[in-house]
Amino acid sequence: MTLAQLHVLLAAAKAGSFTRAAEEIGFTQSAVSQMINSLEKELGISLFHRSRSGISPTSIGERMLQHARDILQITACMTQEAASARNLATGTLRIASLPSVATRILPGLLGAFRKQYPAVEIILFEGKNDEIHNWIASSVVDIGFTVQPEKDLQTLPLIQDSMMVILPQTHSLSNESQLSFAQIAERCFIMPRDECVKKTLHENGIVPKSTFEVGDISTILTMVQEYIGVSILPELYIPLTIPKVVAIPLSPPINRQLVLAVRNWQAVSPLTAEFAVHSQKYMNGMEITSDARAHHS
Repeated sequence: MTLAQLHVLLAAAKAGSFTRAAEEIGFTQSAVSQMINSLEKELGISLFHRSRSGISPTSIGERMLQHARDILQITACMTQEAASARNLATGTLRIASLPSVATRILPGLLGAFRKQYPAVEIILFEGKNDEIHNWIASSVVDIGFTVQPEKDLQTLPLIQDSMMVILPQTHSLSNESQLSFAQIAERCFIMPRDECVKKTLHENGIVPKSTFEVGDISTILTMVQEYIGVSILPELYIPLTIPKVVAIPLSPPINRQLVLAVRNWQAVSPLTAEFAVHSQKYMNGMEITSDARAHHS
């Protein structure tokens, strides 16, 4: 068994075809087939179901894929630690993020990190909370920005993300410094298609009467602007410049903790650990907004 075989195994599983895998990794189709066949012969099992439409992992193949990811992650750690000993920062860092974090925080954070470590390849995965948890647990990514993490993940707290009421700029309540849910409970709500937001609100006794559920945040803000309804959004969801709407904190406040999550802090690569320290320092030096009223345009 070789590392090259494990790389080919993962590429084939991802591509769903030996031919496509060969194209993606620069091998011939016959070479990919031979390496998989050789690995199957060595292990004494079938790793893939084969059909005219492509390939798919067998049950034991799925388990072997997880082991392959773990082995390659360990070898990457060894390579990065050796590079660190030579005062070089190289390697690949796979990061998962919620869309709100990717929009508001990651551009500046990653820009600062790349200036310090220009030789590092960064691969960004954007997804929902449960997707991120699965990616971390299965070693698809090295680290992830998330909220309400699964109990089997280990986390590093970053910042609090506050729930904000979104109103038209000329609304009769737009000059309030904070708003209770009772003040807006009977209004039409335009809510994000986000189970995590719903869960956070429900856990705090808030159940908006959603008339619309919308996936795109800019669409929600435009609908609020047009007096179609009001909304409650996490502050990280809200762009720094928004059209003719205001964001007012809920009272009593509802916050959710943004964290960095990994499978095990003791087993992360030096590069992942350095990124975690960098992220915490970066977040400590920033504010989401200095005042909710800054969301007036």
